[in-house]
Amino acid sequence: MMRTFLFKVIVSMVCFSCFIRNVHSDNTTVTQLTGVITDIHSHTRLEGVTIHIVGSDKTTTTDSNGQFQFNGLPVGKYTLVFTKINYLQLKQDVSLHVSTAYHQIEMTSNVFQLDAITVLGSNNLLDQFADTTDITLDEAALEKSISMTIANSLSNQLGISQRTMGRAVARPVIRGLGGVRLLILENGERTGDKSSTSADHAVAIDPTSAKSVEVIRGPTSLIYGSSTLGGVINVKRDSIPEILPERPKIGISFQGESVNSGLTATTGFMVPVGDFVGNIVWNRRLATDIQTPLGVLENTDLSNHNYTAGTSLIKPWGYIGASGGRYRSDYGIPGSPEGHINGVNITLDRQRYDFQMKFQLGQNWIDELKFQTTLTDYSHQELESNGTLGVEFNVLTYNFSATADMFDNVFAGVWGEYRDHSTGGFYWTPRSREFALAGFFLTQQDLDQLTLQAAIRYDIRRTEPFVPGTVIEAGTVERRDFGGVSGAVSGIYHLHDNIIPGITLMKTFRAPGIEELFSDGPHLAVYSYEIGNAKLETENGFGGELFAVYTSDWFKLKLALFQNQIDNYLIPTNSGEKEWGSGAAGWLWIYQYTGQDVVMNGAEFRIETEILPNLNVQIDMSYVHGTLDTTGKPLERVPPLNGIFSFNYSLSPLHFHLTSRYSISQTRLGEFEEPTDGYIVHDTGLYFKLIRWQLEHLFVFEIENIFDTTYHDHLSRIKSVMPEPGRNIKLLYKLNF
Repeated sequence: MMRTFLFKVIVSMVCFSCFIRNVHSDNTTVTQLTGVITDIHSHTRLEGVTIHIVGSDKTTTTDSNGQFQFNGLPVGKYTLVFTKINYLQLKQDVSLHVSTAYHQIEMTSNVFQLDAITVLGSNNLLDQFADTTDITLDEAALEKSISMTIANSLSNQLGISQRTMGRAVARPVIRGLGGVRLLILENGERTGDKSSTSADHAVAIDPTSAKSVEVIRGPTSLIYGSSTLGGVINVKRDSIPEILPERPKIGISFQGESVNSGLTATTGFMVPVGDFVGNIVWNRRLATDIQTPLGVLENTDLSNHNYTAGTSLIKPWGYIGASGGRYRSDYGIPGSPEGHINGVNITLDRQRYDFQMKFQLGQNWIDELKFQTTLTDYSHQELESNGTLGVEFNVLTYNFSATADMFDNVFAGVWGEYRDHSTGGFYWTPRSREFALAGFFLTQQDLDQLTLQAAIRYDIRRTEPFVPGTVIEAGTVERRDFGGVSGAVSGIYHLHDNIIPGITLMKTFRAPGIEELFSDGPHLAVYSYEIGNAKLETENGFGGELFAVYTSDWFKLKLALFQNQIDNYLIPTNSGEKEWGSGAAGWLWIYQYTGQDVVMNGAEFRIETEILPNLNVQIDMSYVHGTLDTTGKPLERVPPLNGIFSFNYSLSPLHFHLTSRYSISQTRLGEFEEPTDGYIVHDTGLYFKLIRWQLEHLFVFEIENIFDTTYHDHLSRIKSVMPEPGRNIKLLYKLNF
């Protein structure tokens, strides 16, 4: 019955869309706009140029032959904006007639932006500072790598690993830094979940609902938070529409994978009514236990269900909009003799409400103002195999921000947060609340061959228990106040058209959170008895990075050397003692938060070269060396040297890749870690997009771990239980109309 119902709904939506298109075409003469984009000097055709039609939501990118195409455009005049990494942005007016219009566009190189994959053609408030965005995956790039989690979707990007406890629970790690040192945002604001505090907590965002993902480091990252040595990952969704579409838009996608019999369905509607536009996105994901080369990893099934609805009033002066949504997930954490032999089941429920206002003032001293508020109500329960409640978390989070884009090169604002945190079950962390307030300032200066960007931020934070004076294992629970400055500066020198060196220096600040200060109780899902430290002080980080890019017509090299020194690095440390926690043997290792000084050195490089027409080779490699500064011992949970080797063939509309993921063994271990062997795993895939009858069809076919290789990821918390997933056949179909 459910399958029949879904089939009828899909058919109805297709018919409705065709009806809308027919009505539109009956009254308006439409045609096609096509063209080719080349380098003004070398006349090389440029792939990956983003073309946006000003005043509309229409955006496309050039294929491997430098060609682009817009379908179904009414005749008339249009303004096109052309954007590409290392090229000056170009704006051009074109006239479109009844006959097919073909335009030849030439762009001028300006090698400035570093470590980016695709420039996102959006009306982001921070577009003028996008030159410091390290990685940007637009919707097309995200579709090629989309997986069950944001972390897995980004795992093949340079310098990004993932921390896992099964396929449902994964969080990114950048240059060895994760957790609370790597902010994950949704539409520029906190997600409101608890994924940063523990390895068993999932990120409450499904990647199939994302329109783009950007990874931000350097000065720009400080407008989002004060502890950003690892960077910021911002997942963008159209929850609150910012552009008024010309017609209703509908998207449907289906995804399946064999390694866990996973099935995912996503659909979205965007409908304009006068100056209003409404948007609804619905997603459902189901999966069974994961198959590995050595057998089934039990208790790793999942069931996710989420939806979002939003609306906006869009005017020439800006927009006012609101959205609301809910994300629910039930997933399993595999068992371990160290925790619970039969595993733990987790249910989470997040409700999120957003409100935004943006005003385009167009004045010389202030161009744009934006106000944003977010309310998140998050609940999380961890159940033992017999149904007994082990741990319960409830978090109510309220965020607000006000930002201004001024003087063409200044971005400034304020941000605040209120967080109410409570626990239940066999977990005795006292109910507490946090108050936070921050102000930030970002500027960019272009000085002939030198471009400078600088940011400064000041944060204050108060952690306050509802009932002070209580004595727990973590110490005496009392109010704590913290404050500190963060700052960063980045410079890029245009030494030559082909060679661009640069440097970034950062100082970050982080106050300990409620979990680090006041935790007290057994946490079976991560096989530990957690105890906070009520006397913890602030964490201060100092980071430096040297980077360079060399670019020619057929070859590109990116190199980065970095060092991050963190004083009072707050980390749960195995005390070597055990406490009763009802685990398999009744006892759990005690982990207590301590502050230690650490140094993390590392390097990244990427080589891209064309060996034959339309055939490119890419080699990535990244390495992090972490050390406890006071003792000289290795820092635990640091990824070993790893990377990818990839062949990519593109002949539009077909794209093919053969990729090998590799890692050396990790033998630099923390006191309670186990070594991990090196591995090499092979993947392959096809990406195919075509447009027929004004319907856009996308097909993605992938085979991960082609030879069903047995291997272990060092950052997996369950590597002693089972290896990583085996051969996985994935298929994605997406229809836009």
